[in-house]
Amino acid sequence: MFKRLFRHSVPILALSVIPMAAAAMPAQAAPVPGSSVKFYSSCADIHRHLVKAPDGDYLLYNNGNLFTVYCDNMSTMPREYIDLTSTGPWANFSQYTAGGASPGRNVRTTFKKLRVNPDNLTVDIGDLTFAWSTGALKHSGKTLVTSMPYGVAMSCTKAQTANGVGNIDLRWTPFQVSSTFTVGGYMAKGSAVVTQNYQLVNLTGGGYCGWNAPTGAPFNPFNPKPGLYDLKLSCASGRVTTAPGQICFRVDSLNGLTERAGPGNAVDVLYHGKPVAIMSHGDQVHAPAALSSAVAPL
Repeated sequence: MFKRLFRHSVPILALSVIPMAAAAMPAQAAPVPGSSVKFYSSCADIHRHLVKAPDGDYLLYNNGNLFTVYCDNMSTMPREYIDLTSTGPWANFSQYTAGGASPGRNVRTTFKKLRVNPDNLTVDIGDLTFAWSTGALKHSGKTLVTSMPYGVAMSCTKAQTANGVGNIDLRWTPFQVSSTFTVGGYMAKGSAVVTQNYQLVNLTGGGYCGWNAPTGAPFNPFNPKPGLYDLKLSCASGRVTTAPGQICFRVDSLNGLTERAGPGNAVDVLYHGKPVAIMSHGDQVHAPAALSSAVAPL
């Protein structure tokens, strides 16, 4: 039973073998030395090896990062997302503040999950699959604006006035921000205040018109389309508190990974003898409860 569980569950774990641009090519599983565990690098790899794998939380290993993601749209075009635990009216939102040359109502987009490239942990700030927007305005009195990308604050009320606001809150996740932010536009001004071990960023931005966004974001960053991989993340350094079922570790070698039989039909995954994940009989992967309250990179 122990080996059978791993045989059915091997697509859950992941190893980087091909870039995303070559996703149509089949991945080659990499075994852990002396173990039955095999790893894959993306949700697409999981789907290729277990076509009936459902949407849900899985563990990937890619370019030295061992981390959990939510695999969405597994039946057709699998995509990786990370869960944002901090949600609400003032968490994980971007806003274009109305007024001045852009009349209307504040446009605010709030995010529940972030699309992430598993090869390098960059976020697609233009993916709004798990986001919702309120308000509408006319940019410079002409272009209708109804949504904003992640990590952006914008306004067009007055020169050198930063009354656009935004928030990035990765607390209770095992990730931190590794990007810089750039002010753009005409007579623009803005700030990015980074705190809480690079997990919390409060943004202001504005001008006539102006914005503050992750470096590399497009000009006039509103009404985004998917494919804007401009926000860089990394596994959080130091001890951070995470929600149950989320981990992100730097694991530079597979040699330290082993497995053992867990309670019931579960299988524990260990790194240098320390449990880092549990594989359930339903082919899902979760972080052990012991790691959920205080996770530190290994």
